[in-house]
Amino acid sequence: MTVLLRSSEVEDLLDLKTAMAVLEETYVDQANGQVKAIPPLRLMDRGIRLVAGGLEQPDRVGVRLSPTGGDAVALLYEMSSGRLLSLMNYPFSELRIAATVGLALDRLAPPDSKSAALIGSGRLAPSLLQAATGLRPIERVRVYSRGAERREAFARQASSDFGIDVAAVSDPGDALAGADVVLVSTNSPEPALRGAWLRPGQPVFGCGRPNEFDDDTYLGASLIVVSSKTHELGYYDTRLDQPLIRLSREGRIAWDDVVELGRLVTLEGPPPGLNDGIAVFRESQGGYSDVALASFAYEEAVRQGRGQTIVLD
Repeated sequence: MTVLLRSSEVEDLLDLKTAMAVLEETYVDQANGQVKAIPPLRLMDRGIRLVAGGLEQPDRVGVRLSPTGGDAVALLYEMSSGRLLSLMNYPFSELRIAATVGLALDRLAPPDSKSAALIGSGRLAPSLLQAATGLRPIERVRVYSRGAERREAFARQASSDFGIDVAAVSDPGDALAGADVVLVSTNSPEPALRGAWLRPGQPVFGCGRPNEFDDDTYLGASLIVVSSKTHELGYYDTRLDQPLIRLSREGRIAWDDVVELGRLVTLEGPPPGLNDGIAVFRESQGGYSDVALASFAYEEAVRQGRGQTIVLD
């Protein structure tokens, strides 16, 4: 039997704290080689985005389908039997980003961080602010994006939503000036963050396209962390420049020195290189982390008697 779960039946089962706890276990499993990583796909050009992955410990494998402008759906299976456990309207895409960035931010950002720069004001930008304000005592944010009207509207809404001082600026350098952390989420065809704008001790967290940091951002970094090397190497849009991958293939960055998030969360104490310069983190766009959140929501929904049981055969 399969449990059909609507968004309204699962969306209250996970908040940032709970999602971070679930994903922390998942990334510990990643460090121990117990997750199945599959690079995300984009079907029909930009029509449908597909991410998939597997988790050995809870015996789960799944797929998340996200149509442009439509509702995301997750299919959750029992790995050992192939049984479809749940067809779920999946409302956790933005929460997954916030929780993943939150895990990195909690380990890379100074504990007393009070100000943030935000480059980008699109759909995923609030997820970065949710992570930053949930993990650090952020009081002040300066946001830059290419469209003046959009960034002004975003700043007004974010000020209201997060209860902090969020203001739009017309130059990215003004956003970074004095910022304790730097947040980036764009779909720009050109690099949105340049290493020349950064200063030592200013950690960077991004969740947009793989070309949003320029070469100097990576070359000047003392520590580079990604949520998944497999996802970085297998990014679906090969037309985009991928500075991190290109620089590693050119021998200018040692790929073995790039750290996966699983290794970061299992370290005791600060990671090597954290205090020597700039730490850079890239959220690599889902997969087994989506399966982990869907699996938690399914188990909790079943425990509470939610959902509709259906028989497919």
